Amino acid sequence: MGTPLKSVLSATRVYHPNRTVVEAVMSDWRWGCFLYGILAVLIADEPAIQTANPPDSPVPGTRWALILSGIPGDEQHAALFQQTATAWEKWLTTDLQFESSHVLRLPGSASPTEKPAPLTAEVIRNTLADLSTKLGERDALWVFLLGHGNYDGKHAWFHVEGRDPSQADLGRWLSNIRCREQVLWLTQANSGWFVKPLSQPGRIVVAATAADDESNETEFPEALTSVTRLPVEKLDADADGKVSVAEFFIAVSAAVLERFAADNRFPTEHAQLDDNGDGLGTEVLALKETLGQGKKVDDSAEPESDGKPKPKQADGELARQTFLPFRTPNER
Repeated sequence: MGTPLKSVLSATRVYHPNRTVVEAVMSDWRWGCFLYGILAVLIADEPAIQTANPPDSPVPGTRWALILSGIPGDEQHAALFQQTATAWEKWLTTDLQFESSHVLRLPGSASPTEKPAPLTAEVIRNTLADLSTKLGERDALWVFLLGHGNYDGKHAWFHVEGRDPSQADLGRWLSNIRCREQVLWLTQANSGWFVKPLSQPGRIVVAATAADDESNETEFPEALTSVTRLPVEKLDADADGKVSVAEFFIAVSAAVLERFAADNRFPTEHAQLDDNGDGLGTEVLALKETLGQGKKVDDSAEPESDGKPKPKQADGELARQTFLPFRTPNER
């Protein structure tokens, strides 16, 4: 870098009392030109102001989405999974700010003449490994699981072609994802068992069911699709002009209950949200009670020096501060 600006401005001129007015004016004019030239050089030599988002900026960089459709089992579910995945893909790329080239749908959409290769555990593992090398610190990744799942008393499984991946497999494959914003939507039966191995600080995990005996086919995927069609104003519960993941989750949970009520059925699924990294999901009613109330006490937390348990952040705070990136009406 050139001469420091401070040293230039500290220079003084000697006053000559016998100068004529013209000489003084000309001298001042020449001095001004000299200073102007020096300042121009110094300013050009200064580093440019950074306009990009700093690492702690709340605005993510590139947004990625991954839609994983498991093995359908029959033609009816094959058509349903295709329809649902297509609706989610369209929502992400049309209503939300996900570029089509960054929305990965596995398997891809079927054509009248050709069916895509089925999803396998190896494909999931390799895709997540590839994404871990592409995702930057400020990027976002949303993952959607659509399909069937079961729990055998020890492990939960997501049904794909060939060997089914367990909750431990997915937890291991996602462990190398380091981007700022991570939102996982697990919409299959027995998805609550996936919450603990997938949970980590800075990640939002939504499961259609609790970690319990909730093995019936879920209403969550269709409920999620129906909520994507609602106007933003309907989803913006606190009227702040934005829709948070927490608000969206609450709306989807309400839509699930409506689907059961419409057929006079007793709810057999209880959606969970975990975003504080403790691996314990919170149901929607408890989430609505804790949102905005800051911290709660976790009795399992390690005690402080005075013997009192450390307070632990309640579920919902990260989801409340993570917003759906809606496009403006002119962008859609």
